[in-house]
Amino acid sequence: MPGSCQRLRLPSLAPLVKHEKSEFLKRKEQHRVVMMGSAKVGKSSIISQFLYDKYLTRYRQTVEELHRGEYELPDGESLTLDILDTSGAYQFPAMRALSISTAGAFILVYAIDDANSWKEVEILRNQISSD
Repeated sequence: MPGSCQRLRLPSLAPLVKHEKSEFLKRKEQHRVVMMGSAKVGKSSIISQFLYDKYLTRYRQTVEELHRGEYELPDGESLTLDILDTSGAYQFPAMRALSISTAGAFILVYAIDDANSWKEVEILRNQISSD
């Protein structure tokens, strides 16, 4: 994405507050993307590569993490992209429903060598469509 970029990693529900006056005069856009899929399909790795230019080599179970990328666009506007990294376990249906209801967009991830992960994506897609 063109322009300068500031990348922050925030735990879920952590606020980001700016106190510079010039920041309030610019138009700010904020978008929320939710990454969903089975456990161990690479959701966290994709986010890490996109936001931090790092490739994760070890698996670490995710409960739920909010990542924020802030971008200064060429026209002076700023864009905040919140990416919610969800757990692949989905032990809490209410948490899944909340993630779906607050998203502006979804990225559904599956592993090409795991047919069950594709079935999970189909279930998620149907749940997203019905909400």
